[in-house]
Amino acid sequence: MFRLSQLQKILFLFVSLSLLAGCLGLPGRSQPLSREQKVLFLESFDEMTRMIEETFWDPQYLQECWGELKDECREQVEDAKSAGEARSAMRRLLASLEMSHFGVIPDSASQELTGSPSDGEAGMILRVSDGRAIVVRLEEGGAAEKVGIQPGDEILRVGERDLAPRLKEWGESGSRYLPIQALQSACSGEPGTEREYLVRNAQEDRTVTLTFQPPSDEHPRVGFGNIAPVPLKMEKRILEDDILYLRLSMFLGPMQVMPWFENAIQEHRDSKGLIIDLRGNPGGLGLMACGLAGWLIEDEGFELGTMKTKATDMNFSVNPRLDGWVKPVALLIDEGSASTSEIMAQGLRDIGRVRLFGRTTAGAALPSVLVKLPNGDILQYAMADYVSASGKRMEGVGVEPDEYIEVDPEQIRQYGDPVLKKAAYWILGKPGGPRSQIR
Repeated sequence: MFRLSQLQKILFLFVSLSLLAGCLGLPGRSQPLSREQKVLFLESFDEMTRMIEETFWDPQYLQECWGELKDECREQVEDAKSAGEARSAMRRLLASLEMSHFGVIPDSASQELTGSPSDGEAGMILRVSDGRAIVVRLEEGGAAEKVGIQPGDEILRVGERDLAPRLKEWGESGSRYLPIQALQSACSGEPGTEREYLVRNAQEDRTVTLTFQPPSDEHPRVGFGNIAPVPLKMEKRILEDDILYLRLSMFLGPMQVMPWFENAIQEHRDSKGLIIDLRGNPGGLGLMACGLAGWLIEDEGFELGTMKTKATDMNFSVNPRLDGWVKPVALLIDEGSASTSEIMAQGLRDIGRVRLFGRTTAGAALPSVLVKLPNGDILQYAMADYVSASGKRMEGVGVEPDEYIEVDPEQIRQYGDPVLKKAAYWILGKPGGPRSQIR
């Protein structure tokens, strides 16, 4: 079996930490298969089915989905005239499961997942709107801000490569999370190195040269097992009108996160409300969601949900704190919120403890891995199922916000951060503000 590095596997075990960098991949073209390539595709098909059959948590469901279809798809791979036809047969089998964490990513489209890890930051967050890469947020004092990039701008080109065709390819790759992962790589590189961006705002297109910055020393570096330490961002602010704002970049480093969260709540318990920002948080240690949720609920016996593997079930039980937070809580989510972020958001929404603002999450609640197949393609497959306390499965669906705020450049230019602004309006009981759709 060909496997990726330990860091790359943990990316999808935690549903991507989004820390990889590298050149943006060129769109793949379907070429006729040589005899040797066909052998590799057949080996890849067999390897794919073997790994899934060994780990899938519901063998009966797997048999119902695959049955004779497995042999039929294998014959299609054997008869394929091109790589595209062979991949289509493999994807057809995976699609029968109706779960987003099962996909085949062509080697050309997976370059953003296999580059060298890098800590250098551009200081901007990109999201997709109508096939466009839009700057939704900037880090204060970051590299993007220094060269004049503003929230609401569109990034047209990174280096010599246009983003539009790649956004289309990534969106068709079978992985909902790949566009988020790939855009993150467009915003990271080696500290001190430069990259050109073609930027479009409301008035003009212009090219800027951005120098990647190293992570601030204020951010602790945390690891897990054999994983090299990565920067953990924990941001605390007191917003206008005395609202406590907490942002967490990933669910790692419990020894750092738990005291930080507790101290923030105790120090600012007189604030009018609390906003927890999990946008772009790819997840991490699931039990950390239970620990944080304990500060926000009062009743005993609450569970965020249950994770089921082939071997056992694990309940995400919450123990409430006696001196916890009792005021309103708004939780911010978007398509970059995955895994533990989704578990926490849906679990707290199940009991009506939070109101969710933003956009539908990644639908990537299941723990999964990336494995390199013999033909060079990447297989993503899940190893467990997850159901929230209300019985909701988030896999492939995601957590819908109570108030949906689109990626709208005009609103971003007007409000800076429309999602944050709308959450603050709700806490304060103010009407108006950014446009939202009530779900």
